[in-house]
Amino acid sequence: MAEQEKIIEHLDAVFRDMESRLNGRAGSRLHSFHKASFEALRVTHFPDRKHEDWRYTPVQRLISPKYKLAENKQQYSIPEIPALDSYKIPVINGKVILEDIDPGLKSAGVIVRPLQEAMQLSSYEYIATRWLHPAMTSSKQAFELLNFAFHSGGFVIEIPKNLMLSKPVEIQIVHDDPAISFSHPLYFIHAAEGSSVTVIERFEKNISSPDTTANGLINALAFIHLDKNAGVKHIRWQDLPETQSLVYKLAVSQNRDSRFESFAFDFGGDLIRNNIDVELDESNTYTSLQAGYLAKRRQSFDHQTRINHKMPHCESHELYKGIIDEQASGAFNGKVYVHPDAQKTNAYQQNDSLVLSSNALMNSKPQLEIYADDVKCSHGATIGQLDEKSLFYLKARGIDPQTARHMLKAAFLAQVLDSTPVEPLRNFIRSRMALEA
Repeated sequence: MAEQEKIIEHLDAVFRDMESRLNGRAGSRLHSFHKASFEALRVTHFPDRKHEDWRYTPVQRLISPKYKLAENKQQYSIPEIPALDSYKIPVINGKVILEDIDPGLKSAGVIVRPLQEAMQLSSYEYIATRWLHPAMTSSKQAFELLNFAFHSGGFVIEIPKNLMLSKPVEIQIVHDDPAISFSHPLYFIHAAEGSSVTVIERFEKNISSPDTTANGLINALAFIHLDKNAGVKHIRWQDLPETQSLVYKLAVSQNRDSRFESFAFDFGGDLIRNNIDVELDESNTYTSLQAGYLAKRRQSFDHQTRINHKMPHCESHELYKGIIDEQASGAFNGKVYVHPDAQKTNAYQQNDSLVLSSNALMNSKPQLEIYADDVKCSHGATIGQLDEKSLFYLKARGIDPQTARHMLKAAFLAQVLDSTPVEPLRNFIRSRMALEA
């Protein structure tokens, strides 16, 4: 309790400092949202290891540092992805840089609005009712409230009806501040009826900035809604500096006949917490969640998924594959809920892990909670090591041990990597993770 009070006391000072710099935005609807969120945060406890869903995430490492808000910044540089043609949306220190958004998006018919502007529109009420209000009244969503209270530049992407976007939208997220600081990216995507889009999220280091040892936290929130017959392919790549941590939540809701596919890859950072919640609100939806990750040093990667089957004739597939080495730790906690009305559900869930060191640790807990009787559901988990026979086979043919290990790790993650859309990004991820076979 005392620790919680100290954290809120510090955050209160940060919030008052943020308010003092609002200038003309003070008293706006967005400012009121900030204030209401912070007041809700005051009475919401941050989770600890007594919470079942947080028992493998060392939350104190995330909330104990005396963070300040990362300063506004305009310029950054991240590694180029050869041959990737995309519409870029830059987000640095939690703020979208509107003037640097690729103008081709507007030409293609896509609307990108700052959240403050979107709040004045009637369409915003869906966002508020569907996502914001429930989080503000929940007793279990402290990090979401932290984002709502401190985000500095949320934005809304609207994909018009029947638009088939030919190039991916690439959201580049960078945290760069020499002090101990946090930032809070926040965005919403609405894929209208019959539309199709590929979204790339890249959490990267600013390679034009000198190295810093200061702790940084990115507390990111993304919301995606798919209308009838819409399709969204979502690819997230994370290679943050060793001194930065990430708390990430993606909330997805799907209407009838929509198709959502997610591919996530984690490689960098210190403590990484990934949450994906999917609401299948209407019939005949398809959901696929796939991830590949490679944890090393003392990294901690925690993946939490929840797929909520509410209606009949829906299908979901999950495949998470991780490699845990050195003194790193990993966790997978996947939950599939099948409601009584969700007959003819087809749900599959699998988590496979390689643990390559005696000092590494992996915890896996795939779960099914089923209240319908006409369903096809399965789940499973495996934890093992590199196959010694395969290593011997490769070394016997003149392949050095290090290359042989790389080849086997690449083969282990190939099922996820090879199915990832956008070939230039797929090749980039394979190279960055040193998984070339």
